[in-house]
Amino acid sequence: MKPPDIDRVISRVEDLPTLPRTVLRITELVNDPKSSARDLSRIITDDQVLAARLLKLVNSSFYGFPQRISTITGAIVLLGFDAIRNLLLTTSVYDLFSNRKKISLIRQEQFWDHSLACAVAAKVIGNHLRYDKVEELFVAGLLHDIGKIVEMIFLSREFKEINRLVNDKNILMITAEEKVLGYGHPQVGKLLAERWNLPPKLIHIILHHHQPSTAGRFAFEAAIVHLADILCRSLNIGYPGDNKMPDLDQPAWESLRIRPQAIELLLEAIYKEFDDISLFITHTP
Repeated sequence: MKPPDIDRVISRVEDLPTLPRTVLRITELVNDPKSSARDLSRIITDDQVLAARLLKLVNSSFYGFPQRISTITGAIVLLGFDAIRNLLLTTSVYDLFSNRKKISLIRQEQFWDHSLACAVAAKVIGNHLRYDKVEELFVAGLLHDIGKIVEMIFLSREFKEINRLVNDKNILMITAEEKVLGYGHPQVGKLLAERWNLPPKLIHIILHHHQPSTAGRFAFEAAIVHLADILCRSLNIGYPGDNKMPDLDQPAWESLRIRPQAIELLLEAIYKEFDDISLFITHTP
């Protein structure tokens, strides 16, 4: 039987997960240079759940601020617009997929743990490289495999065949996807990111995280997420859908200019920060 066309899968608007209206509105405000912290605070405060989550996260050990932050405006001033948007996006994405009935709880949690670990790893690498927008890297790491979740939910029959190939032949999931579907999770993730109206940089990273050298002007950021994925696999945090280590893209590795002896320190930081944030992301009200 002919595999489903990728555009037809993504066009199922009524079934595809959508971001909460508040998060979409926050994204609009963040992209508007005329917006103020007060404007953003007003939108967040109107959503009591998001407001409570934000305050719990900014007061967690993941950020480690010496004094307790009690107001949304204070959180915005300390973290900045982009970081606030990305934190709320993170908890919203978790909600979208944690309540789906069509996927097993164990499998969903394993995929989520890998994605969250990759987000943390991208942020850790970004800090090591003194990249100025590490929160953006965090979201890119979080969403790099979002196409796999879409396949799991909407292409369950094909997804079973993909898993069979992965297990029988010990191949990467993306290789099995291309054999079964004719396309892979990066292409599916790209289309979902476009439907969510995410920034072009995030869309390119999602699409090119297996081959960051092809990401054009966003090749450096894609290289960070590419390395983050590999480091998380080496730590065995969560399950990305296969047991095979992807090849390290050599031009991407060279572009990062990370000394090999720094890898152990990065791994230690990733493991610690994953423990810190996973508790607060998965147990927010």
